[in-house]
Amino acid sequence: MITLKNVTKKYNNYDLISYNDLIINKGDFISIVGPSGSGKSTLIDLIAKLNTCSSGEIKIFDKSINTYDDKRSIQLFRKEIGIMSSTSSLFSILNIRDNILLPLIIHNIDKCNSNFEHIIHKLNLKNLLDKSSGDLSSGERQRVLLARAMVLKPKILIADEPTANLDLDNTKQLVNFLRYLNDDFKTTIIVATHDDIVSKSSKRIYELEK
Repeated sequence: MITLKNVTKKYNNYDLISYNDLIINKGDFISIVGPSGSGKSTLIDLIAKLNTCSSGEIKIFDKSINTYDDKRSIQLFRKEIGIMSSTSSLFSILNIRDNILLPLIIHNIDKCNSNFEHIIHKLNLKNLLDKSSGDLSSGERQRVLLARAMVLKPKILIADEPTANLDLDNTKQLVNFLRYLNDDFKTTIIVATHDDIVSKSSKRIYELEK
């Protein structure tokens, strides 16, 4: 489903991050681990096509990620990839319901054909739908971002430090949902994390060195 071969990312013509070759199969749950500065978030952004590699090749759905290069192909690509990146945020002008439904609006999909009702039930979000983002705790915010990433029933979920700044209870709740997605929905999950609870719940670990 996803392959990385000879991938590097260069910054400022000096700093270079190199990644070992990697194959991620359908239904995998893989944790990307490593010290700060080892390139975990960068790798997440490369796979999500939020950034471009300096050399090497990334293939997703048996196609080079570089072939998703026009508005239509990128739109179709985004529909199949749920993303919780380090830059993911909620819009303060929208209530929580509309924040979660935003991907449906972008892709012109009716709510009846989405994962909305099921997701908000599993993530215990029904009592938050009319609130604004400023009313949320850290745990609630992460659950809302995860709901938005999954509302289109994507084949792949890519998440960058989804449990950062969460207490133990909220961490366990979010991790249990990730395992549920992987076990029941067969969602392929790629998570960059420093959290042992997350990495021990995954099926495989991809370790980076600084």
